[in-house]
Amino acid sequence: METQRLISHFVDEGAARPLKHPLYQALLWMTGLLLYLMVFMFFDGFRPNLMEKLQDLGFIIELLVLCLLGGSASFAAFCLSRPDSFQMSWVKYLPISLVFVWILTAFIGARDEIAIRNLLHSITLGQFDCPWHILFFSSVPGIVMFILIRMGASIRYYWAGFMATLSVTSLAYLFMRLVEDNDNPAHLIIWHALPIFLMCLVGMYAGRYALKWRLPIQPQS
Repeated sequence: METQRLISHFVDEGAARPLKHPLYQALLWMTGLLLYLMVFMFFDGFRPNLMEKLQDLGFIIELLVLCLLGGSASFAAFCLSRPDSFQMSWVKYLPISLVFVWILTAFIGARDEIAIRNLLHSITLGQFDCPWHILFFSSVPGIVMFILIRMGASIRYYWAGFMATLSVTSLAYLFMRLVEDNDNPAHLIIWHALPIFLMCLVGMYAGRYALKWRLPIQPQS
């Protein structure tokens, strides 16, 4: 019944200005987000051993995967902003698959470093500045992303909210890898990856309220 009302509402509204292609939106978004990232790095500064890290192929691959993850998540979010998901409802699985690729590239060979005792020790260190940095970096672009998605008419608002949040937080993670001189896998899991996962869950449920297409209230007859 709700879907039928939505279709009727669009018919009654008449022609509207079409949205840009999701790929165009995603490319424009990623360009702006990377510029935003550069501004933040200008104030925070790069990690002191960055040039040395850039000679590490594993580190380069990790950064590339994070860029692809952010780009694919933004593309998925813009596709999901359409009622028909741009005929690509499967697109949400692309960023999810890249999350697993990132896990392999970031933590391959780190079995001993991510043992339970090391994870528990990392928790006791209380390094809350890392998730705060990620949240601070993600807040403004996250709000902008939600506004852009809201311009569509998403009916998959949970997934749209999750993808929008994943897009900005994955770039926030990339930002932290470039400025923070800490490669400890246990630290990266506890104070980077887990907070980002929680933020994505919050973004998913925020999508329910911020992105859900609501029809005008019909006057009582």
